[in-house]
Amino acid sequence: IKSRIEGKKYKEIAEELNLSVNTVEGQISIALKKLREELKDYLPLLIFLFIC
Repeated sequence: IKSRIEGKKYKEIAEELNLSVNTVEGQISIALKKLREELKDYLPLLIFLFIC
């Protein structure tokens, strides 16, 4: 969320959380994959709602 909404770079997030940049990148990648998987069935509905 910090990288997408707050516009923070991975390095900034890593420093705030006392983690390595690689850990932050990996965790964000895992989270995005899970979101895509969970939301894939709703994509046609979302497209329809945005068009209308």
